[in-house]
Amino acid sequence: MRRERKINWIALVVLEGLFLLLLSYSTAKAESGLFGLGRQTLGGAFMFSDEVVYQGWRIEKHAVIGHHRLIDPEDRLVERGTFEHCLEELEKIKVEKKIAPLPKHVVIVLHGLGAFRKYMTPLSEYLEEEGGLTVVNVGYPSTMGEIGEHANTLTSVIKHLDGVESLSFVAHSMGNIVIRHCLNDLASLPPSEQPEITYNRFVMIAPPNHGAVAADMVAERKNLARIVEMVGGEAVDQLAPSKGWSSLEKRLAIPEFEFGIIVGGQGDNQGYLDAIPGDDDMLLSIETCKLAGASDFAQVKGVHQTLPKNKQVQSYALRFLETGAFMPSGRRHPLTEKDIELARQDQH
Repeated sequence: MRRERKINWIALVVLEGLFLLLLSYSTAKAESGLFGLGRQTLGGAFMFSDEVVYQGWRIEKHAVIGHHRLIDPEDRLVERGTFEHCLEELEKIKVEKKIAPLPKHVVIVLHGLGAFRKYMTPLSEYLEEEGGLTVVNVGYPSTMGEIGEHANTLTSVIKHLDGVESLSFVAHSMGNIVIRHCLNDLASLPPSEQPEITYNRFVMIAPPNHGAVAADMVAERKNLARIVEMVGGEAVDQLAPSKGWSSLEKRLAIPEFEFGIIVGGQGDNQGYLDAIPGDDDMLLSIETCKLAGASDFAQVKGVHQTLPKNKQVQSYALRFLETGAFMPSGRRHPLTEKDIELARQDQH
């Protein structure tokens, strides 16, 4: 049984890798063929990173060619050229179309490795419809480049949130690591270059806060590693504890504002996969998601990939953004270094 579950996990990774590879290729072909202004685009899935997002309008950068484009809220191509040219055009459009200014508080939502912006649409819509929040759903080419590059584009998005005074975050999987990298980068800037924004709350959904053991397992199997690296880019090696994690971790901030962590799993000490110690969500161990300093921690039953669409996760995320707690009672389960160490001892 143990061997069978391990083989099933490897097969799952291979199939998911092949699917993403084919999807990335077809998306790149489609995007490259959309040259006419006013034509419908695919919204930048897999190939473009958002550098400015304003009321649904986006300035995106192509991950390979490096050119910029401006698309409207319906993902139609409006303009292309340099970043400065697209930004100038967007400023004109704001005036011509009398686009409403952003509110003082917004929530940035960020997807994980292998996903794209629209994967987070159900969660974004829930926060908007049930909580009345303004959501900035950011896309980036998660299967291309390294995490520091994704953090740079997120920095650009934050710097161009004109009129916004406070900011919260909700992220899934690797998106949490991108945000933590971005927060560290912003804190390292001279005061004059830092955006005049305060940070409110941060909901981490299945974050690989201590790397991903699964990335090491993939690296041990050369044939499998080639497939996964083709679709995962440099980020796979960066998340592997035996490879790039020690270097990456030094660039990650621990938020100095309220953050809570939601994990999936079975809710026992076995999890879905025998290859991962303790409980797991079919990709990450629960322990690797924990981070000392979290003001609240909650677990739901579910697998890693589907957590952003989990109704319980969505309600927890909204409640934390509103109150700073996941549970309706307001009771919290904060995480300290001692709590995490005791849990690791129990696991072994």
